[in-house]
Amino acid sequence: MAKKPETVGLDRSDHAPRRGFPWGVIVAFILIVIASLAAWLFQRQIGKALAPKPTELPPPPGQTGGSLPPGVLYQDNFDTPDSVKDWDIFNDGTISAALNNGRLEVGVKALTDTGGWSGLNFTFTDFKLDVDATKIDGPDDNGIMVIFRVADKQNYDRFDISSDGYYALSKVRNGVPTIISNFPITPNPAIKTGTDTNHITVVARGGTYTFTVNGMPLKLCTSTDPNAKPIWDQTGKCLGGTLVDSWQDADLTKGKIGLGAQAFVPRSGDQTTQAAIAKIAFDNLVIKTPDTP
Repeated sequence: MAKKPETVGLDRSDHAPRRGFPWGVIVAFILIVIASLAAWLFQRQIGKALAPKPTELPPPPGQTGGSLPPGVLYQDNFDTPDSVKDWDIFNDGTISAALNNGRLEVGVKALTDTGGWSGLNFTFTDFKLDVDATKIDGPDDNGIMVIFRVADKQNYDRFDISSDGYYALSKVRNGVPTIISNFPITPNPAIKTGTDTNHITVVARGGTYTFTVNGMPLKLCTSTDPNAKPIWDQTGKCLGGTLVDSWQDADLTKGKIGLGAQAFVPRSGDQTTQAAIAKIAFDNLVIKTPDTP
């Protein structure tokens, strides 16, 4: 009888095969450790990169075929409740913005130097802004603010006048404020003081900006050196910088516009109040293209 052939496998050894060193596991562990360390070190940058980008606001009505006069991008006398839909209206207990008596009122009451503004929820490129501003509460040592080129809360430009006759220009980039042209030592005769109304004009044309109060252009004391801090002297000369008619800056080419108030804690000798108080009323706002008469 023929013997039935035995099935033969590929491995006939009597011992289990040798296992290689687990390099793959070790390499994977090292990569996990490196990735975790990198995530911890760069968590702020990663979070910023992954954060949802803010939705750009729509263009103003005059740019989308609205029923405004030719060249007018936006206008508001704050006489109707419809203004509420265009502006940031709020009250957080320290800063407030509200429509009252046919005007937009921005108020501050705080224990430290504090400012805030109401934003107009449209995106503007080039523009000419005209607005009337009146102090209705607080000392004359204040700030009446026009905010422009607002990309977000960390990036914008700011022009201030005060109810005691001064003015300044500054910017904020990545949350860091920088003074472009500081308050002069002496008040400017173009600016009305106390509770008198001031007419403010800001023109933005590309990266060039000019500022006018009550029809009088204001010069700026600036420097192209980022490390310089030019100041005014008693005679109106610009020390450490140059007197210019306009500010040149190409960082921001579009953004929101805002109107606001800055309050300062009274300095020594001022017994009016111990809080930082300011309330500014804005009216007769017109925003046009720069070349519109």
